[in-house]
Amino acid sequence: MLLLQLPMLAGESRKRVALLVFGLLAALALGLGGKALIAQIEGERGIAPVATTGDFEVTDIQVDEKGDNAEDARTNGWKAAERKAYEKLLAQNGGTGSLGDDAIEAMVSAIEVQHEELAPHRYIATLTVVFDRERAGAYIGASAGRAHSAPLLVVPVMESGGAQSVFETRTAWQRAWAEFHADQSVIDYVRPNGGGADSLLLTAGQINRRSRTWWRSVLDGFNASGVLMPVARIERQWPGGPVQVTFTARYGPDNKYLGSATLTAKDEASLPQTLAAGVRRLDAFYAQALGAGLLAPDPSLNVGTAIDPALIDA
Repeated sequence: MLLLQLPMLAGESRKRVALLVFGLLAALALGLGGKALIAQIEGERGIAPVATTGDFEVTDIQVDEKGDNAEDARTNGWKAAERKAYEKLLAQNGGTGSLGDDAIEAMVSAIEVQHEELAPHRYIATLTVVFDRERAGAYIGASAGRAHSAPLLVVPVMESGGAQSVFETRTAWQRAWAEFHADQSVIDYVRPNGGGADSLLLTAGQINRRSRTWWRSVLDGFNASGVLMPVARIERQWPGGPVQVTFTARYGPDNKYLGSATLTAKDEASLPQTLAAGVRRLDAFYAQALGAGLLAPDPSLNVGTAIDPALIDA
């Protein structure tokens, strides 16, 4: 028996998505046959996005500290990271106020290790420092009143080896977006799990579909007002060698271009860190676009709006 897990919605939105999904299933069943359809839905799919806590997270803090022994060097490194992260966060949010190391440490709720190297008297690392919002907010001056976007659906597209993938299989790019802590972003990201019906609704082929009827039904299913298509094109230079990734920020039912950036991982093991950095780079593109008014809800997605008939069933 084939079971589909639909988004947890109520009323008309859920009915609309249900009709959309089952209409798609019927078409696939006719074209592919039952066994092929089951294979399309079953399998290892879905990565749950991390829960947002509202805390301040500062990534990519690099330290190189010495100590009487390895543990002492690490302690010195973490203290230095806390100080650097506080100063960086202060600058980002326009806050003022000089604090001692003990006061800063009291605001830190967690330290995450991105990369570290230990020696008998030396500690080299790249760290993420997480500050408790309630304790740090008064000093940092982060504006809770910053303008945020409307809810925007994220469709992460990965290109590798000439093929595109969204939720058809679990990808490293999907994982990078699922693990992104969006607490401090001005973008309200709606990140699908990628399991169940998501792998049928949101595919690489659909991102170029311009039909407003289609997109309105999909967006209603996720309670979103618009769509973002962050693309990662992965190019492996040679087996075991560097991996070049071109990140492109696209948005809207017309798949419009916003900007792009290229980063290089030194090897396959470093690729997850590079993809995480790419997510942050694209988040900055989307934040700039929001400030420029480019991410406002597309009026052509409103059912009652008169639009070009060519776009209705494109």
